[in-house]
Amino acid sequence: MAANKRIVPSRRSVRRRDFLKAGVRAGLAAWAVSGTRCASTKRVDHPNVLLITLDTTRADRLSCYGYERATSPSLDRLAEECMVYTSAVSSSSWTLPAHATLFTGKFVASHGARYDPEGELILTRAIAGPEAWSNYRARSLSPDETTLADVLTQSGYATGAVVAGPWMKKVFGLSKGFQYYDDDGITKLEGRRAPEVTDRALEWLRDKGHRPYFLFLNYFDPHSPYAPPEDFGLEFLAANVDASRFTQPSEKNRRRYQNAMYDAEIAYMDRSIGALLKGLRKLRVYDDTLVVVTADHGELLGEHEKWGHGASLYEEELHVPLFVKHPRGEIAPAASDLRVQITDVPALILERIGLAGLPQAQGECPPDVTHPVVAEVYPLPYFYENIGSIQALYDQSHKLVLHSRGEDMLFDLEGDPSEEHNLAEREPERVARMSETLATYLAGLPKAGAAGPARPIDEETREALEGAGYL
Repeated sequence: MAANKRIVPSRRSVRRRDFLKAGVRAGLAAWAVSGTRCASTKRVDHPNVLLITLDTTRADRLSCYGYERATSPSLDRLAEECMVYTSAVSSSSWTLPAHATLFTGKFVASHGARYDPEGELILTRAIAGPEAWSNYRARSLSPDETTLADVLTQSGYATGAVVAGPWMKKVFGLSKGFQYYDDDGITKLEGRRAPEVTDRALEWLRDKGHRPYFLFLNYFDPHSPYAPPEDFGLEFLAANVDASRFTQPSEKNRRRYQNAMYDAEIAYMDRSIGALLKGLRKLRVYDDTLVVVTADHGELLGEHEKWGHGASLYEEELHVPLFVKHPRGEIAPAASDLRVQITDVPALILERIGLAGLPQAQGECPPDVTHPVVAEVYPLPYFYENIGSIQALYDQSHKLVLHSRGEDMLFDLEGDPSEEHNLAEREPERVARMSETLATYLAGLPKAGAAGPARPIDEETREALEGAGYL
């Protein structure tokens, strides 16, 4: 059966339209679309840093990226002040490895935080189920890794984080380097809701003292199961969806319904981000803050006859938002279709602050990105039907997806942004060349550090993962 077509504009069409209103359109006069630097006219010596991840948020579902529904008015207004990267991709298609990349500037093969049958974290200890589940394990971020929070703490910054999703719990190692890391109460199906993340963040900012800050926030709302407040859900339901069946839509309407609920979750999250930005202005720290907004991964919503994320590397899972507001308008708003990754975010932040990059990091500061653009996922065989590991490589408009078991895929994203036509058999030479490039690059990366002895996760984290559908 043919894969379903996208129901939103392609990345290519988004890049061609004037999608960022007057602020960014004016900025294009000062910046080339390729991402050329421009000289700063005003400079803050020690800017604050705010890094936000929109968990499970596809770029093409934000209205500032061309989506026809008004899902993100607060983020849209922020984007008008930003350098907006329209072709950014993640390093993986699920939370733990992607955030480990965001904090270390390393690809998954190098930092090692992922599902791993030999991993030290036994996720299903004390869960009744098939015997195979006893090997459902993950590897945390190694304590030997140097993180962005490590460097900023050592440089005198007040470092804090407020997270909302179960894979962000301390046990997975992502708290390394933060002086304050709030992962309390993540036990519900939907994780922790956006208003609580915003409230905790503003509370920490009020109490942190006078040092410059690095604040990381993880908003989790667009993750399944989609359960927006009813007023948001009803607003986004399509006209032909039976709203009286709010919790149990008919099978006929499933895709349209789930898409509407996903959009509603983004809108609900966006409202809290608007409250956060308003709070920064009230505290008089907004102007002096470097703001970076991205996502760890996206979500399949029926495309390719699939739902969710973490078991493939389609564009719906990898194409993420990335936009950057520089302090006091020192860099004009603009849009760039330069292919960048969340791997490059630490280098971008540290270069602006004037600090050395993270040790052995593969990421680079845009526009000087020369590394191969790579994504990886390592699903567990007894959870994802033994599909093996998957790696992807981007080469200009082409994307190669290699499966350790099964069919390899080659797509021309320029002509086929929905990835419906596999060109692997028609272009074997390109497949061979790109495969060699990918294998050579991954083989040459520094290896992941030791992860420690096997241990079960704590009961609260286990319940959160189980509730969110991972176990």
